[in-house]
Amino acid sequence: MAAHGQALAEERAYAPSEAPGALPRPSFELIEGEGLDRQARSSLDPSWKRAFHVFLVVLAVISALAVARVQLTVQCVEALSENAQLQAEVADAREQVQSLAVESSTLSSLERIERIATQNLGMVYVGTGQPLAGPEEG
Repeated sequence: MAAHGQALAEERAYAPSEAPGALPRPSFELIEGEGLDRQARSSLDPSWKRAFHVFLVVLAVISALAVARVQLTVQCVEALSENAQLQAEVADAREQVQSLAVESSTLSSLERIERIATQNLGMVYVGTGQPLAGPEEG
């Protein structure tokens, strides 16, 4: 027991006196500053920062190109839709032209004109009808 008491006495001799219940002091002090190893302790190396900035620029360019491609695709789809609509309108117009051509040929047929002239208007060809009453020859 004497050896234990002597070790305790030696420990107290080297340790500064502390109040009972106080927190123990750290074994070394940390001094913040501009030490020689500050760059080694920095979180990012300047070359990494530069590479990250290049990555961000490349990502922005690729994003811009993707947005431009999508916009061009949308415009192409709209143009194709308008083209299909115009083709449908042209086909309808062609059908109408054909039907009007048939109707025009029907309305301008010689038989129809003769029938209307003789039946409705009482017209006759020259030399086929009764002679006009005029001065008697004689």
